Amino acid sequence: MGEKAVPSLRRRRVKRSCPSCGPEPGGEEKKGRGNPISVQLFPPELVEHIISFLPVRDVVALGQTCHYFREVCDTEGVWRRICRRLSPRLREQGSGVRPWKRAAILNYTKGLYFQAFGGRRRCLSKSVAPLLAHGYRRFLPTKDHVFILDYVGTLFFFKNALVSSTLGQIQWKRACRYVVLCRGAKDFASDPRCDTVYRKYLYVLATREQLGVAGATGSRACDCVEVYLQSSGQRVFKMTFHHSMSFKQIVLVGQETQRALLLLTEEGKIYSLVVNETQLDQPRSYTVQLALRKVSHCLPHLRVACMASNQSSTVYITDQGGVYFEVHTPGVYRDLFGTLQAFDPLDQQMPLALSLPAKILFCALGYNHLGLVDEFGRIFMQGNNRYGQLGTGDKMDRGEPTQVPLCACSLCSTRECLYMLSSHDIEHHPAYRDLPASRVVGNPEPSPGAGAPQDPGGTAQACEEYLSQIHSCPTLQDRMEKMKEIVGWMPLMAAQKDFFWEALDMLQTAAGGVGEGPPTPDS
Repeated sequence: MGEKAVPSLRRRRVKRSCPSCGPEPGGEEKKGRGNPISVQLFPPELVEHIISFLPVRDVVALGQTCHYFREVCDTEGVWRRICRRLSPRLREQGSGVRPWKRAAILNYTKGLYFQAFGGRRRCLSKSVAPLLAHGYRRFLPTKDHVFILDYVGTLFFFKNALVSSTLGQIQWKRACRYVVLCRGAKDFASDPRCDTVYRKYLYVLATREQLGVAGATGSRACDCVEVYLQSSGQRVFKMTFHHSMSFKQIVLVGQETQRALLLLTEEGKIYSLVVNETQLDQPRSYTVQLALRKVSHCLPHLRVACMASNQSSTVYITDQGGVYFEVHTPGVYRDLFGTLQAFDPLDQQMPLALSLPAKILFCALGYNHLGLVDEFGRIFMQGNNRYGQLGTGDKMDRGEPTQVPLCACSLCSTRECLYMLSSHDIEHHPAYRDLPASRVVGNPEPSPGAGAPQDPGGTAQACEEYLSQIHSCPTLQDRMEKMKEIVGWMPLMAAQKDFFWEALDMLQTAAGGVGEGPPTPDS
């Protein structure tokens, strides 16, 4: 056999270079290596096509090597090919400034993991992922199924098929199937208790096209609440709202016979209605009344950003990071605050404000304890700590928010299992910011053995922050509105808050238009 000819391409060396970079140092002195070829001589379409076959992790790493590869690896053409490779059934790329990159990252990072409680082995397993899901935005486990909402409003449910392996570990049954429950969903909720046995119905907040009224043509998009049986996915109830009302979140509170649905509008207002959950499966019509919740009625200047609930209480977080409580039973109130001083059994919907040194972004509410995440990524726990559920390292109850050294992630727990959701959205800006240097050293909450604090609960620090906020207001009217908001934050009784709000309204009415223009030193 004759000697095989070596292709000429093997004797050439491909060089990666940037337009701003000069020739390779010492390149002229290197002999016997052939003439280098710049990667920029290749057509951009060919380079993008080759890069699109790399794993997502390698594409990101390659884009960090130089300016040229940063621009190539960040083009929508590369991410369009990657997205179609990751999700061949995805027809639309979604929305956003970078739709294809966003879609690819959403589907690359999506995942649902679980860890069973009990036993000697703590094995982390992954569930079966719906291939049609465009990322994971929310999830909720029930007795028989797990429900997942993606970023285009499709709600999936699949069998909660947890089985034991030969080694005694809990794993997900690979043969289980998933089904699309509905489309056009905005949010969904079920019984807020951690025991999945009580989660019989699933309440889905969705948008549906409704036919126009008599004499009008076309259809209108209206928000509605659809109720499904979690066991079979059958819809048993539906209520439709006026097209002028648009909601973005739904939570449940109360017993089955007096189930209150709290709906958060796009404008930050809270509406509620009450249904009897035990009669939903009966073929009859219901008349329900939608009413403005007291937190939005008494504090109309507040704009609620999100809310959380359990069976007997609700937490509201405003767009300014304020936290307001609504506790309905004295026992839960005592567990949360350690006292019944400000509890009013005749006015259980009166919002109670928490005094915190920073803005709150997220919250989670248990039966008699809660967790808060502030703008610096710190976690604060409060309430009953009988079983050490606050994570403080002891079993002492906390009547005020106490910082714990943990990191935040998307979690949901039941009596049997801990679920962890992952799906990264590049359109979401970083939620946290760096902690100021003055707050890095020290803990706002003293340790149990640190002795008596000079400022219990940080009251003086909070008052200084309130005065600073009032001083920054440009007009007298703005200072009055800020003072009303601060009164709502303070841990006062309902009668005291009503007194201060009425007094401020009287002063604001008497002042009239005095507040126009910049404030004087005497104002």
